[in-house]
Amino acid sequence: MAFVIALTVLFGALSLFNIVLTVGLVRRIRGMDAGPSPVTAPPAGLPAVMRTAGGQVEAFESVTVRGETVSERFLSRGPVLAGVFAHGCSACHELLPGFLSLIESEGYSRDRVLVTLVGRPAELADDVRQLDPVATVVVEGRRGTVARALGVKAYPALAVIDAGGTVRASGPGIDSLSAAVTESV
Repeated sequence: MAFVIALTVLFGALSLFNIVLTVGLVRRIRGMDAGPSPVTAPPAGLPAVMRTAGGQVEAFESVTVRGETVSERFLSRGPVLAGVFAHGCSACHELLPGFLSLIESEGYSRDRVLVTLVGRPAELADDVRQLDPVATVVVEGRRGTVARALGVKAYPALAVIDAGGTVRASGPGIDSLSAAVTESV
């Protein structure tokens, strides 16, 4: 009889341990973003998020959310503010209101702002609604043509690009663009 009691106690202890591990795992999973795991902006001192100042934007062609074709010729309109944001990227979500404020405060017109949203169109519908009135918006997959042409390696990625397709300034935040934005408006 003592043997049965010992086995019951051991089984109960193992069951309790299993429950504790399961609860911990569930909490950890809930803490993760539900979307795809995009590469986020690297901490200071790590490689750039996209082409750096002096870099040349490669040729590209894509279709905007309005069905218009956009290519590297878009950059010939003068200094262009470019932004690349990904679905599921918390840093992108936090930066978007500041990016919209920058467009408004610096007086950028829609034909001088190019935004690339990375993800599925259904996931990005709210961002498209916010950005479409003030920017030329492209929605593409992770390795889309616009992001490749800009040399994007992490999100968010912002840049000011001159009429010749040369990057004036780039980085993961608005502060990375300060001097170039003021000069370009």
